[in-house]
Order: sequence, then C-alpha cells, then structure tokens
Amino acid sequence: MEPLAVVTRDGYVESIHYGYICVVDSSGQVLYNIGNYNTRIFFRSAAKPIQVIPLIQSGATKAFNFSKKEIAITCASHSGQKIHQETVGEILRKLSLNEVNLHCGIMTPYSEEENKRLISEGQSPSVFHCSCSGKHSAMLALAKFRGHSTDDYEKMSNPIQQEILKTIAEFTDEDIHSIPIGTDGCGAPIYILPINKIALSYARLVAHAQNSKSPYSYSCKTVFDAMTQFPEMIAGDYKFCTELMRVTEGKLIGKVGCEAVYCLGIKEGNLGVCIKIVDGNERAVYPVVIQVLRELGILSTTEFNSLKLWYRQALHNNISEIIGEILPAFSLKSHSDNHLSLGTRYELNS
Repeated sequence: MEPLAVVTRDGYVESIHYGYICVVDSSGQVLYNIGNYNTRIFFRSAAKPIQVIPLIQSGATKAFNFSKKEIAITCASHSGQKIHQETVGEILRKLSLNEVNLHCGIMTPYSEEENKRLISEGQSPSVFHCSCSGKHSAMLALAKFRGHSTDDYEKMSNPIQQEILKTIAEFTDEDIHSIPIGTDGCGAPIYILPINKIALSYARLVAHAQNSKSPYSYSCKTVFDAMTQFPEMIAGDYKFCTELMRVTEGKLIGKVGCEAVYCLGIKEGNLGVCIKIVDGNERAVYPVVIQVLRELGILSTTEFNSLKLWYRQALHNNISEIIGEILPAFSLKSHSDNHLSLGTRYELNS
C-alpha cells in the first residue's frame, strides 16, 4: 500500500490516498505493480463485464434478441438517465417480466439532472434508477433461459450464480471453492480476489475477444464491442467510464466499482489493470487511471488532453475559486515519490 494520489490546498499536500495497482498480461505475468498484488479485495461492480459472459456464452442473448446496446447496460453502473431506464425496461419486456422481478433495490439516481426531475415532479426513484438494474436484468435472462427460478436469481443457491462464479474462477485462475463470497450493494453475490487475479480477468477478456479460436471469443468480443460502441450505457453523461471509452474509441474498456476499485482491459498487449484506493474514496481513482494509461503509452496527446480534467481535478471553495487539485502521486516505473507527508509542497510535472 503506497501513495497513489494527493489532495492539495494552495499547492500543499492536505490529504494522501494510498492504494494498489497491478498491470498484467493475459498469461498472468505481472508487468507493473505498486503494493502487494496478492492483497485480496472485493471485485465490486468492476466484475460486471465478467459476470455477463455466461449470459452470452449460453446463447441467451441471441435467443432473446438482445442488442449490443442492451448488452452494454448489463455491464453498467449506470446513472439512471431516461435512456438507461428505457433500455432495462426493454430487456424485461423481451423476457416477459417487469420491474417487480428486479431484486436490485431502489436508489437515488447518480444523474443529478434525473434526480432533480424526480424531486420537481414529486416522484420517487424506481428500480430502473438503480445503477445495477442492468446486471440484474442479465441474471434474470440467464435464469429464464436455463429454466431456473427467477424468484431467487440473486442468491448463491440459484444455479445461475454458480455458473457465474465458475466463469469468475476460470477468468481469474482461482479455485472456485476458495473464493470468498460477499453481498454487493444491490444484493447480488460479489467475490473477494487477489488484485493481480482481478487484473488477469480483464486481460483475458480482451485476449479472448481478439482470438477467433478461443471458445470465449464471441462472448468476450461482444462484451468489448458493446461497452466501447455504447459507452453512454456504461455510466452516463459526464461520467468517467463513459468519457474514457468514448475518447479512446475502442482501445480499451474501463469499469469502476464501489469503494474505489477500477479495472481496465487494454487491447494493445492484452493487458489487464486493477486499481484499488484503500480508503474507498472514488475521487482519487480517476487521476490514477489516467496516469497508468499515460505511463503505458496508451493515450495519444489528443486523448490525454480530452481527459485532462479528470487527471488534475480542480477543487473549489464556496465562492468558486480554485484552491487545490487532486493529483496522481506515483510512477509505475519509479517509487521515488512514495515518501510524501502532509503539509509539503507538491508540484506535478505534466
């Protein structure tokens, strides 16, 4: 666990975010790491692109005639915009189900615009506003296609959750019986895995997507294409995952998870990346992601400039003056910045 990002005030370090980074190739070789990559963390919503693979692999998406836009929402932590609500609703219609069948719970939408609309119209959020409603619709689809119960589709006792767990184990090279299971915010199972193995799952996803002879080729390519062709479905307007994939135009997939987890699958070199900010504060994730991509040589100058607001996030006071920034504080190739202390002057060369 080492410093990954700092929060400055008037050029001085006020807060430090510690964490882990691991970059691997599809063979599992660790290419770069900061911190102990054997540290186990919850995969959280970064697992969604892997969790949906059994749905595609089973033939269910073809049977129900799912579009790539609909497959994208199954990988999403969406912000509850109208387009997200409508897309999940369309999936349920194809399954001859409705919102009562979704067990993801209700949450305030991440979209500020949609939340303001609900308040102004005196409405309450629905399950369609839940950021995980797409994932849950995918689990319902797999349960219905397999002929299993849709009443308890989110429980580990349901065979579809065992099928999903098997895929997680295959993509991470972990023994299926040794993966601890927790409960995600939406009530579905989530897995505790070593950071390098989480990175491996993304490396394998992009490797399978580019290998026409792989038995997972179609499923992984479908996930990759759905996410990169419909990035607005993965998060929403003005959200990092959407902007990252929109700007990079098919180079990579990126997915955030709660408690400041972030994963990347990068086509060039079939790379997988897992980032974890230890204190769970998502504000530190995005500068770190951009720094990793810069050091790996993935971002062009134009792409970096388009994402620069996420790289150096300005902090404002109550009268809208810029008084600080959130900045990356590491290098994958050198740990020379790892002796930061509060109150020291900090400058980022970029």
